[in-house]
Amino acid sequence: MKRLFYVRHGETEMNAAQLLSGLIETPLTENGRTQATQLGKEIRANLPGIDLILCSPLERAYETAKLIAEEINYPASKIQKNTLFVERTYGVLEGTSNTHFMKPGNYHELDAVEGSETIEKLQERAVKAFSYICQLDDYDNILVVAHNAFGRALKRAIKNQPHTHEYKAFEQIPNATVLELV
Repeated sequence: MKRLFYVRHGETEMNAAQLLSGLIETPLTENGRTQATQLGKEIRANLPGIDLILCSPLERAYETAKLIAEEINYPASKIQKNTLFVERTYGVLEGTSNTHFMKPGNYHELDAVEGSETIEKLQERAVKAFSYICQLDDYDNILVVAHNAFGRALKRAIKNQPHTHEYKAFEQIPNATVLELV
């Protein structure tokens, strides 16, 4: 792998309603589908050819990956789903308002929620995901399509930052935006 690109899925109904989705299946909004299609056009125009698309098996990520693939002439049948790339679960709070937790200083409270995946555990999963990606020697340009919290964890794993960095430098990854991680 020479380059690794990361995309958070397009806007979903739960994003628009400011709800914690985690592992809940939530469809893309019409805006989310438009975002993904437009991003595919931008990727085609501005990035090198993508050799491999990996994505979360959650439908919002897979649909985003398929819309991007269509725009860059990548066969949708070759998109590889992997459970390592799923979003963090928010336990009993999934489906509830995210507004309190997305304020600076409050995000760490989600670690104590019943059934929630802690940031430390999420980071361990992101390290495994990056290790998996690094083993894919046959591909020069890889695109991962996944989620917000997972994407931040993957960035920290690549930069070898501790999981606690999440609490100091919490930054949302915008929907349908491409980041170059490697």
